[in-house]
Amino acid sequence: MKKNIQKVVALLCAVVMLMSLAACGSSGGSTETKSGGGNSGGNSGSGDVKTVNFAIPVSYDTPDGAEVQDAINKITEEKYGIHFNISYIAMGNWQQQSNLLLTGDEVDLLALFMTPLATYVKNGQVADLTDYYAGASDAFKQVWSEEEMKGTSVNGKIYAIPNLRNFGNYFGLNIDAEIAAEFGIEDGQKLTMEDVDAFLQKAHEKYPDRYALGPQGGTCLISEWSWDGLGETNYVGVLPDCGQSLEVQNLFETDDFVEFCTWARKWYNEGMIMQDILSNTESWKPMIENKKAISAFDNYGVNALNGMIRTVIIDKWSVSNSYSALCYGINSNSKDKDTAWKAMEILYTDQDVSILLNDGIEGKHYNKNEDGTISFPEGKTAADVGYGMADLYWVTPFSGNTYPLDINGPTFFDDLKKFNKETLRSKAFGFAFDITPVTDQYAACSNIMLKYYKPLLSGAVDVESTIAQANDELNAAGLDDIIKEKQKQLNEYMDAQK
Repeated sequence: MKKNIQKVVALLCAVVMLMSLAACGSSGGSTETKSGGGNSGGNSGSGDVKTVNFAIPVSYDTPDGAEVQDAINKITEEKYGIHFNISYIAMGNWQQQSNLLLTGDEVDLLALFMTPLATYVKNGQVADLTDYYAGASDAFKQVWSEEEMKGTSVNGKIYAIPNLRNFGNYFGLNIDAEIAAEFGIEDGQKLTMEDVDAFLQKAHEKYPDRYALGPQGGTCLISEWSWDGLGETNYVGVLPDCGQSLEVQNLFETDDFVEFCTWARKWYNEGMIMQDILSNTESWKPMIENKKAISAFDNYGVNALNGMIRTVIIDKWSVSNSYSALCYGINSNSKDKDTAWKAMEILYTDQDVSILLNDGIEGKHYNKNEDGTISFPEGKTAADVGYGMADLYWVTPFSGNTYPLDINGPTFFDDLKKFNKETLRSKAFGFAFDITPVTDQYAACSNIMLKYYKPLLSGAVDVESTIAQANDELNAAGLDDIIKEKQKQLNEYMDAQK
């Protein structure tokens, strides 16, 4: 960290702190103050620039992240008196690294991701933002309404701000576009599982050297379907029927789950699915692109695919924790939460900052098109352009005032907002299960679910006997205690909404 230190005596304490931060890299305490310039925009006029440490997950290497950070700070230091230290952390390391950051004050503002919001709150890791939201600017409140903020609230208090992405999903079959056309299937067409079966039979007969159905990822055909886990993804007690029932049930006894697994088993036995799926490491997209598979189940929003069409089996719907699954919060250990909140508002309302954070630097990381979209420079992709965040619009705080990628079309972000407004919500919207009263039973049952969930959804095991065995183990491990506790908490939550 380089500073131009001019008044040594007056800034001795700041210098000592800066030297300490430099020894630790880019993640320092939030009390750092820089000698600032002008006082335009939201700057206080004191000339001081406060540092906010901000951490965000990424899927691609970002060697140009520092350059983008500098461009952002040219705006925010002058306009708001805020300097961003941005840490780009690989998603594979996110859960571990973010939890380490939350043990101290080395991060102020960060994505809350891969850990349930209720867990962050229970652990005292994130600050209560209720009063901050109440006093937020009109521009900020136009992004997320009070009703939507229920999705990132716990026990009636706001602890995070949603980011912009599809909060719900269509569930359907992705198909190689050429083969889909050959069999008369169009993009967006609605299919039943019987329709899917008929297509797979014909496609398998015509193209026996390709898997008719590839796995969505890893070892199962799809990771989720029409059940709501009520804030946890081990599905130890669910609401079936797209969350439209308020009776918590054992997933393995729901019609939704049994029906899907029965179809999967049929296709596996008929050779339409790879027989070694339980050891597979390849996901559906490269398999279809490389002509190894014809189709794959997927959950998706409004983004497009090259060379494939998407069909609809289950119309768009969202689980209870859809808004909180990836959101942004303030570290409870932050030394300057007021400034961290100011930074939060900037990330959601300042278009120039949003464009830099989401898309990078024009001419280097993207080029503008006449229709309002952007493209990666010729010969470059998100993976090798140096800053591929445009492909990760669903990760950054707010991409709605930026440029969409060419593949998604000029109206993409408007379409995304419309999609979210029209998505069917689980009746338990905003509810998050607290496992504390049944911690031991939940741990034991989660291990059992992990043991049987994917094999059943892969079609690789007999449905009836495997579910019977799983249920015996779940019942012995205390599943009934968990379902009763989940139902109790859900009933209390629903009563509080009246």
